[in-house]
Formats: sequence, C-alpha cells, structure tokens
Amino acid sequence: MKVLMAEDLESVREHLSRLMAEVEGIELRFLRQDAAPLLQTTADWQPEALIIDIRMRGMMMLGILGECKKRWPNMAIVVSGFAFEPYYRSAFLKNGADYAFDKTVEWSELIAFLVSRQVPAASIRADVPLMAPAQIDAARSSQNE
Repeated sequence: MKVLMAEDLESVREHLSRLMAEVEGIELRFLRQDAAPLLQTTADWQPEALIIDIRMRGMMMLGILGECKKRWPNMAIVVSGFAFEPYYRSAFLKNGADYAFDKTVEWSELIAFLVSRQVPAASIRADVPLMAPAQIDAARSSQNE
C-alpha cells in the first residue's frame, strides 16, 4: 500500500517512519513543503492513502478534501492535527476525510486504520509508542512560529 503524507514537521515524519517500519506492505513517502505540489504529487504517484496536515501552508483543508475525493474517490484520506476539537473532527469527516488523526495520541489508531485498508491485511505490533511529550511540545511550538 502506498501512503503519501503531507507533513512539514520533521519530528512527525520521523516518528511515523519509525512506526511504519513495523508494518509490512506499506510504502511511505512524504511531501515536506507547502500544499502547492500536493495534487500533482498525488496524481503522479497514485497512493492508496493520503495523510494531510490540517496546518499545511498554502492549503484550505475543506477545499483540498473535496478536490481529492472528486479526483480519487477510492483513496483513503486522513486529516492529521494536534488536539482536535470534536467540531473540527466532525467537519473533516463530513467533508470527505475517511479518518481524522490526532498526532498527540492516536498513532496506534492511524496505523490500524491504514492496515485495515490493505488487502491482504498487514501485521502490526500492539505496543506502538506515542510521541513523547517533549516531541509534542516541540512540534506544537514550531507550528506556531
């Protein structure tokens, strides 16, 4: 399964890379810059899942969700962020996201979601670690800069 993650925080990319190393059958790529090349990169690589940071520079999240679902209706789209308010999670799901992932606590759930989309299902360790509190604080502070 090919997974493309649009994420500008290096700490998040590194953490997900370590976790995905435990999962068979997932090829992970990252889009590090702003949202401008997101649609072209997705069209070129044709991933089965797309993970999009809600605070990615240059992107209106609801617009990009709608465009991705229109172009690739069978692709799993995951919205990622820190400490979602229930209202925002609900809005993303209503507007095309298949899953809304809270980067502070839902790493196991994200991987379980991706694994559930694979055919055949991959094996995964049950003890997937969360991000350390220092990693979360550093990631949040860098997003506020």
